[in-house]
Amino acid sequence: MMKDEDVEVLVVREEEGSVCPSCAAFIGLNEVFCPECHAPISLLSGTDPLQSIRAEAFVYGKVVDSRPKPIILIGVWALGIPWALLGGLYSYTMIDEGMGSGLAGFIYFWIGVAMTLIPIVLIFKVTRNYIKLPPRKFENLD
Repeated sequence: MMKDEDVEVLVVREEEGSVCPSCAAFIGLNEVFCPECHAPISLLSGTDPLQSIRAEAFVYGKVVDSRPKPIILIGVWALGIPWALLGGLYSYTMIDEGMGSGLAGFIYFWIGVAMTLIPIVLIFKVTRNYIKLPPRKFENLD
């Protein structure tokens, strides 16, 4: 139960700013992002294109740092394995058959390497989070 002093502090804080819904840090009136966790605070967070990218990155970062559901793990593996195999096959054929010479061949080869490494990193991160992070437990609000 809140005491009278706590209520007074909250009222004073509301006049000076607000509280971050993500980390509960104090935020000034003119802040668009939380200074502690960089979470987007208001609808104005997405009006500037660069701030919109920053807000989306925060959301994706939260997703990557949490434990995925089993269906997400299965989907990442089902899509990532063929993607990595095709990228590796593409890079191998570029080297084996000597396809492409000069700058174009160099660029296409590294595109194939990237097509191989990106899904491998995604599979690794999602699987690691699934294995290491505890399942989400929802608190009882009673």
